[in-house]
Amino acid sequence: MSSLKFSVPDSFGTWGSGGLARPAVEKFAGAWLACFLVMARGNVLAAFSLEHAFLALVCGFVGAAVTVALLIQMDRTIDSVGRQATISAIATFIGDIFAHPSHFPPQWAEPVITAAVSAGIAVAVWYAKRWARSL
Repeated sequence: MSSLKFSVPDSFGTWGSGGLARPAVEKFAGAWLACFLVMARGNVLAAFSLEHAFLALVCGFVGAAVTVALLIQMDRTIDSVGRQATISAIATFIGDIFAHPSHFPPQWAEPVITAAVSAGIAVAVWYAKRWARSL
């Protein structure tokens, strides 16, 4: 039977492959890429500026922090594509709101689109990892 005692260091688990570092890096990369692409409105060549990269960096860092905050509270032994897509969407939505105001109206439209793109990236990564393990 598990103990009802709460320990902050125990809640973090290991930071290695089974811990929080890899999911944080994956969600950072997904949020960064999604924010970078949506903020550029599909024109990737026009997006190559330090301002766009910095705003996407803020979105990625906030998304990674939200991911860690969510995963600390969850059972990390369970993994599903739906869970990964949901975590990515929520983390990226919050990260995009913190990073910058929307580039097109209404105010919530860009964060929602960015979250959907990030969820799509998470689904692609989840299936790619499963495929790579099966080789």
